Amino acid sequence: MTSAQQKLHDATLTLLERTGVRVESKDALDLSAAHGVRVDFAARRIFPDAAEVDQALRTAPRAFAAYGRRTEAPLVLGGDSTYVLSGGAALRVLTLDGHYETACWEHLCQFNILLDALPNVHMLLNQVDPQDSRPEGYYTRIAAEMLTGSPKPCCLQAADGADVEVLVELGAVLRGSRQALAEKPVFMTGSNAEPPLCIPEHAAGILMAASRAAIPCGVGDYVMMGITAPATVAGAVAQRHAVQLTALILSQLARPGAPFYYCAGSGSADRRTLNPITANPAALMLLRTAAALGRACGLPVVGAAPTDAKTPDAQAACERAAIFLAGMEAGASLIQGPTAMMDQMMLASFVQAVIDNEIIGYLLAAHRPLDLSDEALALDTIHETVSDPALSGLKFAAQPHTAKHWPALEWRSSLFAYESFADSQRQGKPTLVERAAAAAHSILAEHQPAPLAPDIAKEIRRIAGAYPSYLINSTAT
Repeated sequence: MTSAQQKLHDATLTLLERTGVRVESKDALDLSAAHGVRVDFAARRIFPDAAEVDQALRTAPRAFAAYGRRTEAPLVLGGDSTYVLSGGAALRVLTLDGHYETACWEHLCQFNILLDALPNVHMLLNQVDPQDSRPEGYYTRIAAEMLTGSPKPCCLQAADGADVEVLVELGAVLRGSRQALAEKPVFMTGSNAEPPLCIPEHAAGILMAASRAAIPCGVGDYVMMGITAPATVAGAVAQRHAVQLTALILSQLARPGAPFYYCAGSGSADRRTLNPITANPAALMLLRTAAALGRACGLPVVGAAPTDAKTPDAQAACERAAIFLAGMEAGASLIQGPTAMMDQMMLASFVQAVIDNEIIGYLLAAHRPLDLSDEALALDTIHETVSDPALSGLKFAAQPHTAKHWPALEWRSSLFAYESFADSQRQGKPTLVERAAAAAHSILAEHQPAPLAPDIAKEIRRIAGAYPSYLINSTAT
């Protein structure tokens, strides 16, 4: 750790021992007490000490793999790569014809088609929480749509520990057994704390049930500085770090070695209205600091890159790119938000999803490790180009070295404009938003995610109690 990170960590240990974290689950309190963690049962608070934190950090994996339906080429969270988790659970949708609509089940299926086709979206969270009906087993029915809608890895929501048990059954159908699912998880899950310093009963239940099944899990703690956390980045980071370390301890008590991810996404607030602000500079600083601290602890980190914009525009592009880059540079392995999480995380947009895919592709291409080999340093090529009069015209463009390496230098965009002004005039000058809308229309009309075997899909829907998917292959309005 850097000296600043060590100071934050030490301050958090003081907070844990003095104030503790409220945990509203008797199972979690009993488990903690049974392993020697100081518990105040009346106040429902646990007070982990430094040794208990260190023990949990020793047993938690420094990395874990998320596979999706496939068993090859998993996403390795905790390694050197950064991946994208689609933004999720929006309650409103900006449709392709420019209407703001309440999210529905049809939108969920449409977004699954779109996100499956976007190469820079690596893991799917349900893009929307449908509001047209909320049947019994709501989140397990959403899970059925996600698991049948795309072969990509998923992050599945759950209402409580009982939901996790159903999700494990769904994953076991796809993988063949619970043991095979534990070895190569099809999905991960998570829950959310209630700041300040509280892990509610349902969140603890989700965390412990997932950990016992070896399903990767974490506990989000979306603080708003000035309302549910101190109005300073350092104070907010220390407060949420306490929750992350407490959640880590619970996961490792439930199952030593259980895959756990550290959640780093949080935001600020508008002091005039007390509304959340998700993407101002303070939120960026909080994400960057928290992500770097989680990574310094040796844990895979999940961050967030939302935008407060209400429509695809310059604000959306600026905030998305800036916050994603900050999280990536700080070491986050998975960043949630691109493709949704607009307007205080309540809005999803088909057009913005396509634009975000392009923004992330741009940033990932720029984040490649620097090649310092003799071939890349190109000293002989520089010397020859400067010294040979025959190369004075085209210079490096006439070098075989350039022909060899130029393809890797190029980044091809399907949306961003790199043509000349004259060429743009001849093409009718379509805007970025117009190009993104056309791309989304095309994907929804033509793309079909790889289907599951009908018998497996049927069994997943039976277990989840899901409706027949009358919406698959529908197109956006």
